Amino acid sequence: METINLTTIKKEVLVNASQETAFKVFTGRMDAWWPKTHHVGKCPMVESVLEQKQSGRWFSRHEDGSEVEIGHILKWEPYGQVILAWQIDGNFQYDPALITEVEVNFIAEGPKTTRVVMEHRDLQKLGGGAKVVGDMDNGWGMILNLYKVVADEA
Repeated sequence: METINLTTIKKEVLVNASQETAFKVFTGRMDAWWPKTHHVGKCPMVESVLEQKQSGRWFSRHEDGSEVEIGHILKWEPYGQVILAWQIDGNFQYDPALITEVEVNFIAEGPKTTRVVMEHRDLQKLGGGAKVVGDMDNGWGMILNLYKVVADEA
């Protein structure tokens, strides 16, 4: 039986891309791999955006022209690490007072191979318990696999 950690989700994928490419695909091409079905807006999402700079916004754009905040960049270190503030609570609503961290490290294992290690921590702050964390655990696994497909082709 699998045990759900209520504080941290850890995932990793090995991508067939240089460290620089892996970082650029994650940060600069998020819209190419983030699923349009995974958003908190009131109408369908048309774009996922991560502003590529320290303190840059992380948000989604929607069919009605609205923008919905997800968080922002806490740490920007091309091409080794990005730490994102996830400000979506256990009810999947934006909460400007909430910050859980999504740390993503890009570890070169060869000229065209990079290990991407993601840790979403402080999940106890979200509320919602094991069901929310379990759903997020599954979601992050699926999302990172979609990222891997795009990074492998870059």
